[in-house]
Amino acid sequence: MSGSSATSVMVGSRGNGTAVKTPESPVMVLFTVHEDKYAFLHFELTNRISVNPERCYCRQNSKKACQRVVLETTDKAFDLRRFEAAQTSAKGLYTWDLARFRLPRHPQYKDVEVVKKVEYLTLDFDTVEEKDEFRKELVLLEKVRKIEMQMYQDILSERRNRDRRPARR
Repeated sequence: MSGSSATSVMVGSRGNGTAVKTPESPVMVLFTVHEDKYAFLHFELTNRISVNPERCYCRQNSKKACQRVVLETTDKAFDLRRFEAAQTSAKGLYTWDLARFRLPRHPQYKDVEVVKKVEYLTLDFDTVEEKDEFRKELVLLEKVRKIEMQMYQDILSERRNRDRRPARR
């Protein structure tokens, strides 16, 4: 799964119970180059972010030759975090730390630039095969998210049904 858990057992003075937590959205961390600097782009893959094949310039041409993916949201925009490192300085790649984006939050997470109100994100790949592999991974993440949400809904439904039954004495 994406690292979230649907339930956890709680032991208290009144007995055992189950805490049901909403599954976390998977996150995407992209390694790229932005303005001649290496960059990590980090954002939540909510169910509102998806690939829009109509935003690609190659839709007029052959889709088989397309090397671009355009991610956009059904909301007006989404936020992403960007961490850049100069390619040639003592403070450059030595500051490179993917752990900044981990959970629980790393102390340096607050130092990462927040890019607000991103309407879409265009990703150009070197080959069609790389783009297709990326799309397959997105489909897999979407399936994982749907499975976790379905498990969450099933647990909530089961708990509601159990709570409606009369208590045994």
